[in-house]
Amino acid sequence: MIVKMQSIAIAAAVISGFAASENLFATCSGQQIVYQAAGGFGSLVQKGQDNFKLAGNPFSITLYGCSTKTPVQTGPTYAVYTGIELTGQVTSTLYAQPYSIKATPVTLIIVHPSTGDDSIQIKGTVVVFGDPVSIHGTVTLPQGTLTSTSIAPFSQTSIVTAKSAFIYSATGWRPSVSYKQGQIIKDPAGNEQLVTTAGTSGTAQPAWNETTGGTTIDGGITWTCEGPYVATQLTVIGHASATVHAAAVTAKAVLQGGAVQVITAHADGTQTVRPMRSAPVDLLASSDTVMLNFYASGVRDASEVHVQIAGQDVPVLYSGASGRFPGLDEVTVELPRSLAGMGQVDAVLTADGQTASPVRVHIQ
Repeated sequence: MIVKMQSIAIAAAVISGFAASENLFATCSGQQIVYQAAGGFGSLVQKGQDNFKLAGNPFSITLYGCSTKTPVQTGPTYAVYTGIELTGQVTSTLYAQPYSIKATPVTLIIVHPSTGDDSIQIKGTVVVFGDPVSIHGTVTLPQGTLTSTSIAPFSQTSIVTAKSAFIYSATGWRPSVSYKQGQIIKDPAGNEQLVTTAGTSGTAQPAWNETTGGTTIDGGITWTCEGPYVATQLTVIGHASATVHAAAVTAKAVLQGGAVQVITAHADGTQTVRPMRSAPVDLLASSDTVMLNFYASGVRDASEVHVQIAGQDVPVLYSGASGRFPGLDEVTVELPRSLAGMGQVDAVLTADGQTASPVRVHIQ
């Protein structure tokens, strides 16, 4: 009973309530459209240095658009929209808690070619862990997902990972700003300048030392040149959708397999959390309580939620809205010892009679 209560407490700590940002739609005279992309960043860094340590961790991005918004630029296959509100959440191995990105206006680019894959792109500057960073995200979708370059809904679909990427880079120098040791900027010549002595920058941009290893004194700061700056590029794994924002819309039950978390509750009251994709779920190693936390949709308002793994009913410890990733739901289940050694099996979610497509899990 103590272990069971620990499990429920852990699930409750991982998940909290979510309230939609209604004010972001205040000026919309048409349909209010919510674009969402969620899943995880690839564990291997494609380019640059992952200073925020986002690789291998989950993310969620939400864009708030209006169907009557006029693009600022169009072409035969694309449309560009500015002033699109973005919120989101990212997780870093450097920090204990996920970081919420507050509402920030960005540029949205919708690409719908006559042949080939569709894509949604975002560009802008956001604040992550206190630092302003430039971002450029491309989420590629299977051909035919979009019907036009207008702001409009589309059904949830898997991201084409091989053609999708998230790029973030440092911004330029700012006057009279307190910089911490380890922060970086990109100077006008395109070199990376690293804070090796923390302090407050001057009122005018210094004459930068562009020699690798050379230093620049700027107010109370010492900058060290790290050579040419290379933006960080990560792969994107997960799903995306665009839905009409309306309280009456009932979502279809969906269980996501892209970023399943394994939660282990130890006898001493501690817990560990890791991505399932990093290793199979081991039920034989100890007597610890092991849980799986799935991202889902269509369960927050369900009165009955059931999960079967390998055809066996498993205890559902939590089902409801995700407090970590706006717009998503989460389902946390406990794994009985009877599943040990099952190998590759299906996890199947049923919410109010709707059965979602199965998700494969590996239990040893």
